[in-house]
Amino acid sequence: MEKSERLEILDDLIKLKTVNGNEKLVADYLKELFDKHNIETEMVKYDEGRYNLIATIKKGNGPVLGFTGHEDVVAPVDESKWNYDSSFKPKHIDGKIFGRGTSDMKGGLAGMAIALIELNEDESFKGNIKFIATVGEEIGELGAKQLSDAGYANDLKALIVGEPSNSTSKLVTDKLAASGLIRITQPNPSQYGRHSIFSAHKGSVTYQVISRGKAAHSSMPEVGINALDNLVTYYNKQNEYFAKLTNADDDVLGKTKPSVTVFKSGDQENTIPDYAEMTVKIRTIPEYNNDQIIEELNELIKGMNDADPRMNLELKVESSNWPVKTDLDSSFLQMARDAFKEVWTQDAVAVGAPGGTDASQFVEANHDLEVIVAGPGNESAHQINEFVFEDDYLKFIDIYKMIAQKFFA
Repeated sequence: MEKSERLEILDDLIKLKTVNGNEKLVADYLKELFDKHNIETEMVKYDEGRYNLIATIKKGNGPVLGFTGHEDVVAPVDESKWNYDSSFKPKHIDGKIFGRGTSDMKGGLAGMAIALIELNEDESFKGNIKFIATVGEEIGELGAKQLSDAGYANDLKALIVGEPSNSTSKLVTDKLAASGLIRITQPNPSQYGRHSIFSAHKGSVTYQVISRGKAAHSSMPEVGINALDNLVTYYNKQNEYFAKLTNADDDVLGKTKPSVTVFKSGDQENTIPDYAEMTVKIRTIPEYNNDQIIEELNELIKGMNDADPRMNLELKVESSNWPVKTDLDSSFLQMARDAFKEVWTQDAVAVGAPGGTDASQFVEANHDLEVIVAGPGNESAHQINEFVFEDDYLKFIDIYKMIAQKFFA
């Protein structure tokens, strides 16, 4: 495919406004592109205007390699603050492509789609690849969960997630390491550049704890049950549990990180509140998995309810996204390292990603799945004036093809 067509495909995707829905625009575009190149596709409906897309090439009887990326983007924040009016009007300036989704992650999605097409047209390539484009990653990995539950990941041997894995400079990577946000553990090269591979990322458990009491006039609190008091009691018990939870440590991902993010109760000053709630998000690691955490939280709440009849606490799990980790010495990761070195002429550092990806859902369905996150974006994702380096985008197409060729060699 010519360079101009490769760039045009990315521009076309950026122009599609797929913020929190409407992903069918991307699915339709990619289906038409794949149809043009005689690649089999399947559209899987999530909701009105929201479709996942699966495209498959099968050239052998061996394992299946997955390419995956999401079709949705986050809102552009304040469009008036974007330079060059570029939120959904891609601009190519000084080697950068500006636009919402360039980094997260229409650059990676377009790159993998083009790699699939070019591998399909390569008569010497004898592998099997499943390309999966999902809805709703930015708001809960909705499409990935739907597809995982339906078995679309069951036949995958390994998976490349095209989320952004580069930084804009080595200095940024060094700062992330110095801050503790990422760990550069062994085996890893001592010398590296700004191009990295994420071999792991934390999972998450998001839940609400609801406390129900009995309303009363504030002058007679003893005739009511203060839901807020009971929730605070639980909050303190939960902190004791968190102290135990955070003892676990992963060599790549670090410690489990719990955060209380929402706390609500009461609606008028002279009434004892009969309802209180808080929301918690725990970033999880393989050593202390999601199911274990959920079981222990349920035991904590049951114990408090059983011990005090005035307690009426309820746990509601909103989401459970599993941690993802591929061994630093795995052959699949080494293939990616080799491809990076051939393309960038320098070693790539493999680290744990600070954020999550759709891979959580695929790994929960297929525990043996090896995963790497590698894509052309950078830390400008979700920001005003998001961009991708044009050269990064073009080179990642070659990287995806090279990893696939090594995988099926």
